[in-house]
Amino acid sequence: MGVKFLLKNILYIILLAPTLLQAASDLELDVSKLSPESISEMPPLLIDKNGEKIISDIKFSNDKVFLNKLRAENEPRRLLTTTIDNYIAKSNVILHKIDDDTIDFPDLATKNKARHRVRLNRSFLRQAFDDLYANKIDMHGAFYVTKFDGEAVVIAQAESLGNELHIEFVMSNPDNILNTILNNEGAIKRASVENIRSIARDVISNNPSITKMKSYVVSPTLEANYRRFGFTELTCL
Repeated sequence: MGVKFLLKNILYIILLAPTLLQAASDLELDVSKLSPESISEMPPLLIDKNGEKIISDIKFSNDKVFLNKLRAENEPRRLLTTTIDNYIAKSNVILHKIDDDTIDFPDLATKNKARHRVRLNRSFLRQAFDDLYANKIDMHGAFYVTKFDGEAVVIAQAESLGNELHIEFVMSNPDNILNTILNNEGAIKRASVENIRSIARDVISNNPSITKMKSYVVSPTLEANYRRFGFTELTCL
């Protein structure tokens, strides 16, 4: 496991509350075990005005943003930097509204859950922003962006190390975090499922030397999605 990946795992631990730390897991996936069906595109589920789930007519789209050029020479990198900067600002606004009680929550537990998830997501966004904004080239790093109707919903940061792809941070649009928790109209579901499928499709099509995918997950929902996809506990030889 690379030094950079280990350092980011340590950052996770520093950021986690004790309750979430208990749910953190090192997971891995043998790419050869994936089937065509398991990596097929996943349609979005939307929450309608009645709080019901409906299958969207609009499909997810996926982009891969490389760090092989400086930001000034790399338009996708520049645009993603701006997007993540905007999501950090959105996170600050949401957290301010939560603390000011200007957002209605059904109970205190839901309020605390929303605050914690937005805060944790913001910390990942800040780390990603620093990596994107830095005047550095990284030939092994990339971001996988899953969009709905042109707007990023889930962003995963990954790094290839030998025959392994390490998924380092998985971030979300903070508006969608809040809307999903509250089951608000317009909440977009399944984005993280499509995101990991898009990463696997890219690995199989464009990086055949990658035989394993690894991730350190802290979200119970994300962990469940990854386990359903085929990830299991990391084995240390």
